[in-house]
Amino acid sequence: MHSEPDVEFGGVSDSLETDTGYAGGAGLWADKVGVEWISLGVQYLNQQGFDFSETASGTILGATITGTVDLEPTINSAFVNIAARGHFGKNKRFHPYIGGGIGVARSQVDASVTATLAVGGTTFLIAGNADDDDVTLAGQAFVGFDVDFTKRVYSGVNVRYLMTDANLFGADVEFRNAIGMAVLGVRF
Repeated sequence: MHSEPDVEFGGVSDSLETDTGYAGGAGLWADKVGVEWISLGVQYLNQQGFDFSETASGTILGATITGTVDLEPTINSAFVNIAARGHFGKNKRFHPYIGGGIGVARSQVDASVTATLAVGGTTFLIAGNADDDDVTLAGQAFVGFDVDFTKRVYSGVNVRYLMTDANLFGADVEFRNAIGMAVLGVRF
């Protein structure tokens, strides 16, 4: 998973360069809804590990200040999806698809700040933690394929682009996450 959230605070905006995270989820799908090539589904998706950390230091009037900010976002979302799904190959076992969904996302960020202040040979430590969350509308677009191994078991891959905005710690944050996932499914 790759994410570089855009943050706007006090009229200033910037993109955060985050770590590559990971995602996992579960879904239920109904195939051949109305016509053979339409599938409808509901999905839960969890994204995390795309952390941000920044350290800076400086000296002012003989005092050295060093500080670190660590942000750990987590996004839990639920979607209603629609997909156009093909059936190709021998016994129609290969299924490419493209689709999208709309839902809600709970974006949460755990923040920790540490700073040291060194003055005249004495060092002071300042540390604090805080968290904030917001529940907002979310959307996604996806493309992928799966292959039937048996009549009930299939596997595949998909790539999705998730979009949600949140207000966290008074800042407007735009999450635009590209996610690649392996899929394992069982038909009931």
